[in-house]
Amino acid sequence: MMTVKFARYVYIFLGLFFLSPLVLISAQEITGELVLTAYLHAYPERVSAVTWSGEDWVITVEGETFYWAQGRLLPSSLRDKWESYGPRGYYRYPPKASDPSDFSPEQVERIRLQGSTEVRFNRVDHNSAFDAALYGGITRVAIERNLKRISFLGYTITVHSLIVEPLGRVEQRIRAAAAGDKEIEAFIAAISYMGAYNWREIQGTQRRSYHSWGLAVDIQPKRLGNKVIYWQWERERNENWMLIPLERRWQPPDEVIRIFESEGFTWGGKWALYDNMHFEFRPELHEINRLLDLQAADRDIPNPQTAPELHHIFPGDLPPPKKLGLLLRIIRFFNPAF
Repeated sequence: MMTVKFARYVYIFLGLFFLSPLVLISAQEITGELVLTAYLHAYPERVSAVTWSGEDWVITVEGETFYWAQGRLLPSSLRDKWESYGPRGYYRYPPKASDPSDFSPEQVERIRLQGSTEVRFNRVDHNSAFDAALYGGITRVAIERNLKRISFLGYTITVHSLIVEPLGRVEQRIRAAAAGDKEIEAFIAAISYMGAYNWREIQGTQRRSYHSWGLAVDIQPKRLGNKVIYWQWERERNENWMLIPLERRWQPPDEVIRIFESEGFTWGGKWALYDNMHFEFRPELHEINRLLDLQAADRDIPNPQTAPELHHIFPGDLPPPKKLGLLLRIIRFFNPAF
């Protein structure tokens, strides 16, 4: 049996290097400033400030202060105990699911280990204080105060108030797309189950699911047509579950996925541990992508006070490249604070 300590190091190793096939952010790109700025842009109604304290990057959420603390996001009282908590996972959200036929034997074994019962159950979780501030509570009673009952694609579901308006836009756009697309029309008609809020841990772990916050939606069809929809169900009968070809995995139409993503959701079909029925609200990941793209183009990151609707800025609306971009990059290589 794998010990807790060993599993912790395995998890950290996997989390930092092998969350294949996600596109990981390099140590040079993933910084406290980048991630906290992404939260500031993604949740402007809840995050009021991101500042440098002289020792670390700090974010203020609903009046509470949290330190970057090596990617742990901890209150002041715990910042020096960051090694006691697992790191939070930040990555460049990929444009499409990776093709299993491209996996090397090493990647296959890493994904297999990532999905192992011992590693998942013994993983050291992150501290939940930041989540409590951002989402309005950590206990079941507190969380349920934030929940709303809504109608979505013909089903009544219970979700966090944060996603009521985004889901409303998702439904409006999906129904509009269905008017001219028989695949999307058939997708809506084939839905048999819609799940959202569910107070529980992620199966096989000791961690809270995004369903426990009411921030995730599962969409299941009436029939899978001999296709696979969830890695853990497939693992029960197939030890090479990670190699199931994409065409043998059930998924919503591409346009439906794109609509969800444009409103701040991520799709579980792009994970190594694929969950093709699952969408969860993670606008900060989309914002990390956008900020990284701005940095790659050597452009200024817009100020949230002067650039409203940051989630909906298109490439043609970005500010022009900075002058002397190459010179600035050379200077910053030797002096990152410049």
